[in-house]
Amino acid sequence: MTGTCAQRRGGTRLPAPVDARRPLPTLILRLLVTSIAVLAGLAAAQEVELESRVFEIARQLRCPVCVSESVADSSAQLAQQMRELIQQQLEEGRSEAQIFSYFTNRYGDWIMLEPPRRGIHLVVWLLPVVAALLGVGVVTVLVRRWLASAREPIEVDQADLDRVRADLESGAS
Repeated sequence: MTGTCAQRRGGTRLPAPVDARRPLPTLILRLLVTSIAVLAGLAAAQEVELESRVFEIARQLRCPVCVSESVADSSAQLAQQMRELIQQQLEEGRSEAQIFSYFTNRYGDWIMLEPPRRGIHLVVWLLPVVAALLGVGVVTVLVRRWLASAREPIEVDQADLDRVRADLESGAS
């Protein structure tokens, strides 16, 4: 019988053994193509990471044109310019705190969607807590009054009590 074992069993033919001595230019070309592909993949990943950081920062800034909308959510031209500015500052190596500082120096604390926890803005953070505690206190006092009034016996006139008993007896018959 002639042929390989795979041929005899009806399988596909195995490829011929590869020559271990490939030409050097082919090997260099493959390494170069692989390196370029890896670098392109890394550049794309860095671009995606940069874009996500831009939108993360932009979500914390208020759009000066739109009402109650973040720079990330707004489609206004000014918001697009602000996102480009954020990206430029990130590419320059600035931190989030430096970027926020840049915008607050330019627009004031108003530009931050979440007001800072200092000065007059502290009232914004403490007022809901104080209102909730006050509400719980008022509800507690009202419930105690209602429960106390429910425990007091009801004073009924004997004539009224006799009338109700007579009505009940006549209704039961």
